[in-house]
Amino acid sequence: MVTDMSLFAESELLDACRVLFGTEVQLNRDFLFYMQPGGVKSAFRQKAKQMHPDMHTAAPADVYERQTELFRDVNEAYKLLDRFTASEQKRLWTPADRETSFRYNPHQSASEDPEEHEEFALPKRYLEAGLYLYHRGVITYAEMIEALVWQRRQRPVIGDLARRWGWLGDADVDALNRQRTFRGRFGARAVHHGYLTPFQVQVLLRYQQRCQQPFAQYFVEQGLLSAAEVEHFMRQQARHNFKFSKRKR
Repeated sequence: MVTDMSLFAESELLDACRVLFGTEVQLNRDFLFYMQPGGVKSAFRQKAKQMHPDMHTAAPADVYERQTELFRDVNEAYKLLDRFTASEQKRLWTPADRETSFRYNPHQSASEDPEEHEEFALPKRYLEAGLYLYHRGVITYAEMIEALVWQRRQRPVIGDLARRWGWLGDADVDALNRQRTFRGRFGARAVHHGYLTPFQVQVLLRYQQRCQQPFAQYFVEQGLLSAAEVEHFMRQQARHNFKFSKRKR
């Protein structure tokens, strides 16, 4: 059994997760503990379709080179996370707040709702919809990742939005995609280099979020939950988060 906990640096693992899963996912040690090979592979396939250089063979040389670098980052992130999920080190880690294991039974009555029982314990912190449903045992980890990828695919790219609205030109977007002097997401880079104002970035982000369907809608479309069940769980999520909203602020 591997006992050297430095075999995989946690910061490197989280950076790799940001490359594959995006920064919208709540990344922490719990995420690494519950990460499964199937979820990593699914995220890699989605990213590879978007980033593969073969999709940009007709693009200018600098754009093709940039895509090659991005794809290399995606490939390296996948290799690292794939090794980690199969390692003994992952099994040595324990989640910070997963206290019980429960799988939701859609045929149970409301009176049998496990959250009403003392033995059922959710993490004592604010939970996004995906993590709430996961900790309730309603969805698996792989299903949570699939829903996040499905939701993220609906969002228009910030750079494309800014270009469509006339706030950035093609040369501006290309320059921001190529720059290496400031690390961060596209909006943060655009503000740092003076291409966009913080207000413009906030407007773009709010519009981007409005373009996507609610996370839980994925499970309705897949036939895993009914609309009534989704509404039921989202009410419970709101009730749970209300207890920790002051701590979150």
